[in-house]
Amino acid sequence: MVDSHFEETKEKRSRKTLTVAIVTVLVLMSFTLFFSGGYAASSSTGTFIWGTPVSTPVTDLNPLTALNLAGEATAIMYPTGLLYSTSNGTLLPWLANNYTVSPNGTMYTFNLVKNATWMNGTQVAGPITAQDVVFTFDVLKANSTLDVNGVDSYIVSVTAINNYEVRFVTNSPSQMMLTYIGIQTIIPYSWNSLYSNISDIGSYTNMNIGHQLQAGPFILTSVSESAMDFVANAHFWKGTPHIQNLIIEPFKSTSDMTLSLKSGSIDAEYPAISDYNALKTTSNMVNYIYKMPWAFYLWDNTRVAPFNNTYFRQGLAYAINKTQIMQKAEDGIGGQGSFGGEPWTNYSWWASGLPEYHYNTSQATASFEKAGLTLGSSGFWTYPNGTIVKLTIVEPPISDWMTAASFITNDLSLIGFSVTESVVPFGPWATDMFESNVSLATPDLSYFGATPSFSNPWYVLWDLFDPSSFWDGFITHWSNATVSSLLNQSFTEVSNKAAFMSDLFQVQKIVAVQVPMVLIGDIGNYYAFNDQKIAGFDQNHSPVGMINLLKIYAPGAPPTTTSPFPAYLYYVIAVIVLVIIVVPVYLLYKRSKQQKEGAPKKEEETPPPPGT
Repeated sequence: MVDSHFEETKEKRSRKTLTVAIVTVLVLMSFTLFFSGGYAASSSTGTFIWGTPVSTPVTDLNPLTALNLAGEATAIMYPTGLLYSTSNGTLLPWLANNYTVSPNGTMYTFNLVKNATWMNGTQVAGPITAQDVVFTFDVLKANSTLDVNGVDSYIVSVTAINNYEVRFVTNSPSQMMLTYIGIQTIIPYSWNSLYSNISDIGSYTNMNIGHQLQAGPFILTSVSESAMDFVANAHFWKGTPHIQNLIIEPFKSTSDMTLSLKSGSIDAEYPAISDYNALKTTSNMVNYIYKMPWAFYLWDNTRVAPFNNTYFRQGLAYAINKTQIMQKAEDGIGGQGSFGGEPWTNYSWWASGLPEYHYNTSQATASFEKAGLTLGSSGFWTYPNGTIVKLTIVEPPISDWMTAASFITNDLSLIGFSVTESVVPFGPWATDMFESNVSLATPDLSYFGATPSFSNPWYVLWDLFDPSSFWDGFITHWSNATVSSLLNQSFTEVSNKAAFMSDLFQVQKIVAVQVPMVLIGDIGNYYAFNDQKIAGFDQNHSPVGMINLLKIYAPGAPPTTTSPFPAYLYYVIAVIVLVIIVVPVYLLYKRSKQQKEGAPKKEEETPPPPGT
């Protein structure tokens, strides 16, 4: 009886073990499916409509050449580079997981992520590899006009060590080479098959919607003059966006855009700063204010009179009430008025003794007289030949810029200038400001916010005040041989901080004295959104930058935890768990059963005969 009881108990244990194993597997599979479901749940719901005042036609979706509205699209469609630059200039890992720099600062090695893919429409076309990176810089070398950061003259070689490791060798160390290399937009090597000569890629427009390769968090599906439509990229290597559809809707003016935000027809925008006080009292409206490494300037063309005279530019700096503009045109969120000749990003780097140009009409008058102008009996300033000095302030239809221009017009009129204020569409304004047309401009002024998006002081100085840079080449046309020499010299002084700082201080002193631009104040940029329709913004990043495009969600469908792994991987794990746990238990149960069935049966006892 003991053996029978033992066999029965053993069988019950085996059944119990099998039951526990099956339950365990079911739980694990549920757990796995929960997480794979979490990955799919971050598969996105809702629509995000972003308003933009940039309403130029889209004719070019080549990320190396696209401008204005097309530039906004390609910034979403394509990988921003090996590294991601935040608004304050910090570099974060992006296509590259990590990188190393050689001790002498001339070799940069990047290790790429292995799950980033090119998309053909919504279908995966293949991985992004080191070959794409090498090809991108080969294209820059073949198209000097595309090399906006001027890296080609410093790069000796770009080599793919393997599919996911790429190495750059430069001919000298540089303060900005890591930034220049890291933020370069990467294009697909497959474009090589489109042309026999890669220099032709500089004119490639890439307008075949739905078929061009993309790699951003959203895939462009259609484009027109009224809107650009995107759909979430479920294969984006940083995770699937929470929002399913993204629409960029252009407007002719910031005032029209803000009315649409208030009415609810768009969800978010960069409003004019002058709209801040009105929007902050609007229900369901959230305003995020954040600093940007930009500054507000009064632009002038130093190739033409009277702006080609240092004293005249100094007079403008004294004649304009910068504090009033910051407080009224910029609603007090534009920061403080700037009274020197430097961008606000460099305050901590300033040399001592830089001049300041506070609002001072007496100083302004004295400066205009030094410039050779005369305040005539008519009440207007005149050239030596008696011709009245006529100025025109040209602005795009951006509310706070137009308001600031009105203040500047008033200030200059009060001190004796004949001033006309003109508002033109954004497209023509941008063309005149940032293309070669500006060299033919009449004595015009324009108030706007622009400086480089990097906080490195060398970059700001070089990009604004060196005649070979992008900005100065098309805006101020101001040049100074000593400044150029010092900037070129400091370019290679990475290992000698004292010499580097000394050169920068000398540059700053010269720039501040000659005042190539009238610096008005620092930018306090901001964006506004309807929190009933969109949420999850991180105010430390650009609202339509890739980081926020992954964070935001429709309030009715809060985001779930995303996973960097493909959903199918969880099913593979579940099968593996099933094999590891269930199969051994099943075999154990089967062996136990076989042993029981194959054991000899115990003979039954014969009862004793009656009467025994």
